[in-house]
Amino acid sequence: MRTKTTSEAKSVAPEGGPCEFDTQGLLQRDHIVANWPPVYIGKESDRHWEEGEDLSLLEFNSIVYKRKGYAVASDEQLARIETVPKREFMRRGINQHTLEKICNREPVRAEKLVKCLKVLEEYEVVEPRDVIGL
Repeated sequence: MRTKTTSEAKSVAPEGGPCEFDTQGLLQRDHIVANWPPVYIGKESDRHWEEGEDLSLLEFNSIVYKRKGYAVASDEQLARIETVPKREFMRRGINQHTLEKICNREPVRAEKLVKCLKVLEEYEVVEPRDVIGL
């Protein structure tokens, strides 16, 4: 019979000290202190680790998820947005509720604001205003 000869990382010995390979008795849970803010990572292990002999394991990188950033449109951006009919934004894929939040100066996901500004630039290029004709 083969026995484990490594210490238990998640537990402490009955006396409160670290577990050794020969620790006996009822183990207690170890308390941890987490870093703040948390870093979101992907799956920490891969099935390839179990099967072994795969050279791609040497290039293992975990996925790090970043918090979604929120943004509020500036006064200049809002002035430009107000010159375009809201239907034009919706025809080009901008959600009505997202557009309302932008116009009400509420925070929206930064990527949604960027998408709205790209649609605004496309509209301004395709349909330039004739200032003299107004």
